[in-house]
Amino acid sequence: MRLLLLLPCLLPLVLPAVSLPAEDVAEATKKIVEAYDNKRFEEAAKLAGSYIQTFPTSPNLPSAYLLLARSQYNLGKWTDAVAAYRKLQAVAKEKDVKEEASYYILQSLASQAGAAPEKSADRKKLITETLPLLAAFPKEFPDSKSLGEILLLQARLQIQLGAFAEASQTLDAARKADQAKEFSEDIDYLQGYAEAERARQLLADFKKADGEAALARAGQIYSRIANGSEPALALEANLQLANLDLAAGRFPEAIARLRTIPGRDELVSQLEAKLAPLRAQIAGQASPAPEKLRRIQKAQQKIEDVKNRPDLSGQALFQLGQAFLQSRQYDEARIVFRQIARYGPPDILPSAEQQVILTYALQGRTSEADRLVEKYQKTFPDQKGVAALVDYLVGFALLQDAQYQEAIQRLKAAQEKGVDPRYADEIPRYIATAYQKSGQGAEALKYYGSFLADVKAGKRKISQESLEQTQLAYASALIAEKKIPEGMAQLTELTTPAHSPAIQEDASLRLAYALRTSKKLPEAAAAFATFASTYPKSANLGNALLARGDTLLEDKKTEEALAAWKTTATQLSGSPAGLDAYERIWRHYAKEKKKDLMLANQEEQLRAYPKDPRNIAAYIARGALFAEERDESQALQAYRRAFELFRELYPDPKVSPPPVATSDLAYSALEKSSDLELASAKALGNYASLADDGKKKWKESIQRAIEFLRQSVLGISSAKVSPVLSKLVTLSLLRLQSGEATVEDCLQPFRDLASQASDRPTLVAQILFAQASVPYEAGQTTLALRLYEEAYKQSLTTQAALDWKDLQRFAQALLAAGKGEEARPVFERIRKEFPAKVGTKDPRQHAQAAALFGLGQIDFQANRKSEAEKYFAELTRDYPWSDKVQEANFLRAQALAEAGNYDGNKKNPAAFELWIGIIESPNASNEMKAKSMLAFAQTLETLASKKLTSPQLDQGVGKPPLDPLDLAVSYYQKIDLYYDNLPELSGQGLLRAAKIRRTQQKNDDARKLVTSLLAKYPTSSVATEASQLLQSLPAASAPPAP
Repeated sequence: MRLLLLLPCLLPLVLPAVSLPAEDVAEATKKIVEAYDNKRFEEAAKLAGSYIQTFPTSPNLPSAYLLLARSQYNLGKWTDAVAAYRKLQAVAKEKDVKEEASYYILQSLASQAGAAPEKSADRKKLITETLPLLAAFPKEFPDSKSLGEILLLQARLQIQLGAFAEASQTLDAARKADQAKEFSEDIDYLQGYAEAERARQLLADFKKADGEAALARAGQIYSRIANGSEPALALEANLQLANLDLAAGRFPEAIARLRTIPGRDELVSQLEAKLAPLRAQIAGQASPAPEKLRRIQKAQQKIEDVKNRPDLSGQALFQLGQAFLQSRQYDEARIVFRQIARYGPPDILPSAEQQVILTYALQGRTSEADRLVEKYQKTFPDQKGVAALVDYLVGFALLQDAQYQEAIQRLKAAQEKGVDPRYADEIPRYIATAYQKSGQGAEALKYYGSFLADVKAGKRKISQESLEQTQLAYASALIAEKKIPEGMAQLTELTTPAHSPAIQEDASLRLAYALRTSKKLPEAAAAFATFASTYPKSANLGNALLARGDTLLEDKKTEEALAAWKTTATQLSGSPAGLDAYERIWRHYAKEKKKDLMLANQEEQLRAYPKDPRNIAAYIARGALFAEERDESQALQAYRRAFELFRELYPDPKVSPPPVATSDLAYSALEKSSDLELASAKALGNYASLADDGKKKWKESIQRAIEFLRQSVLGISSAKVSPVLSKLVTLSLLRLQSGEATVEDCLQPFRDLASQASDRPTLVAQILFAQASVPYEAGQTTLALRLYEEAYKQSLTTQAALDWKDLQRFAQALLAAGKGEEARPVFERIRKEFPAKVGTKDPRQHAQAAALFGLGQIDFQANRKSEAEKYFAELTRDYPWSDKVQEANFLRAQALAEAGNYDGNKKNPAAFELWIGIIESPNASNEMKAKSMLAFAQTLETLASKKLTSPQLDQGVGKPPLDPLDLAVSYYQKIDLYYDNLPELSGQGLLRAAKIRRTQQKNDDARKLVTSLLAKYPTSSVATEASQLLQSLPAASAPPAP
């Protein structure tokens, strides 16, 4: 705060005109100055007052009033300080003295208002009276160095009155006036606070987009201050950021932030350390610069303010406990509240003890909660209602844990003890819910009936509002129990004038929904329309109008439904319901494949709600439509716009994090863009066979796809990142199999990602685990297993979510290394973490099928065939469509072939029948079909070497049997013909076919096969052996003579 320097503290001493001893005047003034300089403000005020009375005509009277006013101000006697400063204004002639008086009158009035109870009439009256005086200060003292500070004070009071727009304008003026930048962070802090409060108003008015934008601006401002150079303001900014995090449900961020809040002593030390260099500068100066003295005084005053105010770290600690409580970390919350109860100020001790009890209650630890309630009631006998509240919370916790009978007992106990009115209305509903969820719907209705009868008979005393709420819940329960006529009768009765307007409104809407449930669709649509016209200002108006459209659509009245939604969009433009209406319209047209109408209505939505996050979904739906029509350019443009809008709405996600669902949706646009680029590359053809220009385009598409996935991995939530990484694995394998990249090249994007995410250990573990799938699929199992095992350990430490496909590969790598029992818990993890109901469209059924096959494979390879067959039987029964059924058949075929059981029949198939079944199965993967062809052909070679026959070689009556080696070559060539996108298997097949032809002395055929192999599959693991075979072949035969 600013103090003017009037010599040492008094104007030059002038002897009074009356005949008084000069030594008396000098002694009196000396005592005042000495008392003030030594901060004995009570004494200084008494001496100054005495001086004024003793020497009423003294020329030093302004100085006496000045010191009297300053002393009163320092003592916090705001009314007395204002009176003294106003006297000073009357007697002083110097402009700077008048300015100081005006300045401190305003500060005193503001402090007086701040001392009044929050939201009291007195506080509002004082603020209202002070604001015009603040507005007058810049006009009276336009050149004042305190102008920025006065404007800052004016804005603070405007904010307290809720005048946020005016406060924002005042803060802009304060920023311009604060040329020395002394108050820039204070101004920023208030601007952030004003934005946050304005956001709450906007959200309360259902202006979601504007509200979220204001919250984002507030978060950015607070974050800048929290990282600034003012420790006291940084503390308050961190508290505000924690509040924003808590309100948005970002509990881990709030907890981390609250843990950094320093205590008062630590904060004072930080402020003292910041002030020390400035003090050192003036220590040896005889006449320090006034500006430096003013800065020291301001800093010292801030230190005094911190010392005199409540310790904000206590508030932060309580908020930390609340954050743990809200995030259901009850043990951590209990530790915090116990700390507060032990070391905190006495006034919050009862609250802290209550919170400890609640942590037990919310955990359902009833005995501990009950024991502490008894102790609490003895310690704080004047604190009522805790026992009933604990019964209520324990009952609710038991209800959530599906312990219905115990929940009913505790909730009834809370009801008998008389719980807080805020919860009284909920108890009958919770009791009835417990009955319904335990399959006792009739008991629920009986309970409602009995409860309402007791109220009617006067046996229970509840408020009229509570009675009507219970009647409303009873009606809803009747409808839920399929007693729709009875429920509708109850609702109809509640719509009569005998009930409160609020209940009539609620019952009217529920009655409309009941009509819809009973399939009386025309009546329901009319009821929704009646509700809308009867209650045009209802908070449920939008729901009613939307439901009317939904009902009309359900009644096959499509055009009427669309018209109803269009009316809603127009009537409630700017509200969430208006946006819902637009979405219903364009989604209907999208479903009907009416592209032009869909796009037109999307454009209307974008114009009406240009900055709403839900527009991201509109752009993504647009992209999907274009992608379906194979218009990749338009689809990419739509996906790009979706992500651009996300960036515009949340320019700095670290400062103002977006909702997780919104963020994930935006990053899914990048995923979809990657899918399109990948499709473009595949459409060009096999990379190895493309011309140079085609190869360049292929690489460009792949690199763009990788970049889209990179951004998505770094931005999407941890729960959704594994499927994105799986796509990156798939893309890498395409590069590898096409010959465009080596394993090392394919691993590089993963390593770059891990480096970029180095401060996020969970994500790093997910990235490193996914990358191991690249060498695994490339056949480098030793490297893959090492990478898998290292990353898996890290993932267990960080509790990272992993993709089931990568987990399956890891388990298979363990199996291949002879570590079957280590693979078992990995397959069991898949079963646990990816549950799926059999017979549904849940994609996690594929994970369940893979896990069952893997568990069966472990036992099969360990020669525990009966145990393996149990898993395979469950696999075949529950997931007959799965390719894993065919993989199980492949295992069986291999085992039968090794035992020499080549031929069987349909009833008892042997190796050949099983392989043919796989090859012909529509459910087998291409890889499994290719492997079966390879195994079939290899077994034919075995037949030839052992000179065995087989029905597979029969050509029919009267025809000689096929040569097994010729048939084997035919199968090997089919692998190359049908599955050239599997270069490893195709390469192996061509090599084995070439070897057969060489043994048959058909060297030209062998040369063609090997040449084709080297041209099409140069990166295959058999390419070196194929080159050696080609060199060993004799020269090509001369072409036949013409």
